[in-house]
Amino acid sequence: MKIRLDRDLPVSLNQQLRGQIEYGIACSELPPGSQLPSVRELAAQLGIATATVSQVYKELQGAGLLKSQPGRGTFVAGGGLGAAQNQERILELQRHIDALIGLAERLGISKGELASMVNARLGRHNSLEPLHLSFVGIFPEATRAYVADLRLMLQPADRIEAVVLKQLEADPKLLRAVRRCDLVVTMANRKAQVQGILGPKVPVVGLGFIPSERTRLALAELGPRTRLGILSTFPEFLPTMKAGVEGFASHLDPPLTAVLGDAESVARLVSSCDVIVYATGSEAVLEGLPERVRAFEYRHIPDPRSVERDLKPVLERIREGKAALAAGT
Repeated sequence: MKIRLDRDLPVSLNQQLRGQIEYGIACSELPPGSQLPSVRELAAQLGIATATVSQVYKELQGAGLLKSQPGRGTFVAGGGLGAAQNQERILELQRHIDALIGLAERLGISKGELASMVNARLGRHNSLEPLHLSFVGIFPEATRAYVADLRLMLQPADRIEAVVLKQLEADPKLLRAVRRCDLVVTMANRKAQVQGILGPKVPVVGLGFIPSERTRLALAELGPRTRLGILSTFPEFLPTMKAGVEGFASHLDPPLTAVLGDAESVARLVSSCDVIVYATGSEAVLEGLPERVRAFEYRHIPDPRSVERDLKPVLERIREGKAALAAGT
């Protein structure tokens, strides 16, 4: 991931750096176990003080997003030994699969027949142990949309429910219900926060997210003379969002930017732009928007690569554990 600071944004360099690392984790650009540059390297690369980088690293370590390994460097939390062990398990499984393919060939079973047999057995195995999941998000409507996306990637019998973080913190009954789930899922950059609320005994998986296809197409289809504006609720998200928008709409002039809480900058944005792309949670900009101004959301979806890498192996381990427990009773 390339970090860049935009000195034209109404956001401090400290906030920009922290936001780009945090949302890099959330958007799968910095997967678990990724190593970050040293404090001196990143400071020199960005042209900022080493104290600024050191402070941001320290804050993100305190939030559970980064971890420091003496003599090795700074890494995105969640990787390391666990990731290496997971890779070893995958390699071992691949060796068994290769052996199974060889056995099928010796028995005269075609690859198509073998695939059908394996899929049938997987279907039987998975259908025996439906799982109950909760997804913890920030904004209600977006959280429900993420759950709808994830539901398509789960087994038909699995259940997944939408939970808003503020409600989870405020409602003891809801907290108890979520703690009873087989697994809790959230955004990668919120995993440590959610884990802290639920406690260490509740399994939590953090997923990466990517801009949705609808968002990418909407930006790519804008006319070359479009005056584009960007609005975000969180100032630290502006650099990441601006880089993404410019990537999908590289044929346009650089967009104007505003933070939702700054009434003056929002008014300037509305008066100067033909189209406004707003971050999830910034829907308030739609109230009283002139008819000449079009607006659409910069919506994300769960990254399918992160689902395959981070979620599905955990689901299968939980499913296998429940099956083994049921077999022993």
